[in-house]
Amino acid sequence: MSADTSSHNSLQQQMASKSQSLVENIKREAQEAAAQGWQAAASLSWLWPIRGIMFSATHPQILLSVRHALVKSLAASAGIFAILAFFTYLPQMAILAIFTGPLAPIIALIVVGAESILIISLFGRALFLETALTHVFDATLAAQGQSQLVKDGKTRTQSSATRSVGSALVKPFQAFSKDGIVRYLLTLPLNFIPAVGTVLFLLYNGHASGPGWHSHYFELKGFSKNQRAAFVEQRRAEYTAFGMMTMLFTFIPIVGLLFSFTNTVGAALWAAQLEAQANLIGNDSSPDQKKSQ
Repeated sequence: MSADTSSHNSLQQQMASKSQSLVENIKREAQEAAAQGWQAAASLSWLWPIRGIMFSATHPQILLSVRHALVKSLAASAGIFAILAFFTYLPQMAILAIFTGPLAPIIALIVVGAESILIISLFGRALFLETALTHVFDATLAAQGQSQLVKDGKTRTQSSATRSVGSALVKPFQAFSKDGIVRYLLTLPLNFIPAVGTVLFLLYNGHASGPGWHSHYFELKGFSKNQRAAFVEQRRAEYTAFGMMTMLFTFIPIVGLLFSFTNTVGAALWAAQLEAQANLIGNDSSPDQKKSQ
């Protein structure tokens, strides 16, 4: 009996410790996101998802190459959203009307969209969404003259027996890990705050999700965990801005999942620019290195 009690107390302590750690992480990340709000807006990195839409329109072959995954994703998105809207839209709008008044119908629509994305994220692998988005990412890089990066990165990934296939994929729903889902659910009520609530929700979750759109780029580059962390930290405000805009597009009812594809195009365009800048800096420094030799 005492052994069972001791085991139960130990389990409770572990859960309490983990919960406290998660809450502290959420507070720290929220403070970081708030501090970077103006920097994120000024970085103009929120334009990359918009550029992704424009590039997709002028290069339709990129999305057409994954049309089967696209159709399945849209069908799943429409079905899930319809079910949620039928059962939850009116009750949530009634609650929101207490706090937000005439904005309740619009905010309730955003909340339902957020909830549908949360559910879709759980079925992303079943829809082969990450595989299709990775193909879109690589195709966009190639269209921007970065075929060698894709080739070298794939060769490196295939030759490494220690890396799983999943680690090389685009992670649009990386924020929806076990802890990420808890964060997402805990911050969802922010939408009930009039005027600024949805902005705070997007700011915080954009801060958490932004780097996931470049997970495949990091893999192609062969970055270690520490290199990824340092790379992201140097561009934290930019990733926050990018993550906010991608979430805003993704929350659009029914067609939101379509924007996961154009967001991926935008992420690849950004990666191509970063790569071009890195190559330019490397080429500029090489003559000096030769002189010193």
